[in-house]
Amino acid sequence: MFWFFFTTLIISIILLFYLWSLKKRFDPLQLVLIFLFTSYICQNTYYKLFSPYDRISIADSGWAKLTVKLHFGIILPVLLIGVMSFFIVRKRLIALITSALWVLFVLGSEKLYLLLGVLELGGKNWYPAIDLCFAILLVFISIAGMKFLNRLLANERVIS
Repeated sequence: MFWFFFTTLIISIILLFYLWSLKKRFDPLQLVLIFLFTSYICQNTYYKLFSPYDRISIADSGWAKLTVKLHFGIILPVLLIGVMSFFIVRKRLIALITSALWVLFVLGSEKLYLLLGVLELGGKNWYPAIDLCFAILLVFISIAGMKFLNRLLANERVIS
């Protein structure tokens, strides 16, 4: 479990440097606000949504909890911001393809966490269709939130 946490930590650090490189497409304040928003909705949709239901839960290990917090708090949001950056430069086909890849990454990483014991099933089966719907919904909410934030910051003359 420790090695899986360590790998997740390294990937998170690399993705934070990738986030820093997105300053070309986003204003720094805009980038921070979008990261906080996507991190919040990713954690609330996946990490916190699992706890009240017996569908999926986090393993009892401290390493598992840290791994899940890093994954849903840093890795997924930064990758989602990368997807949203293609919507900013108006490359629709690439944006749609990367959105689909992000959704598949969410499902694949969740399946990997289930296989490695980081996440545990509360019932007998895992239903990926539920997580697929949540992932697609997150992409739409993130893009809508980004557009709202862009209009708000432009109206307040924070960004041009």
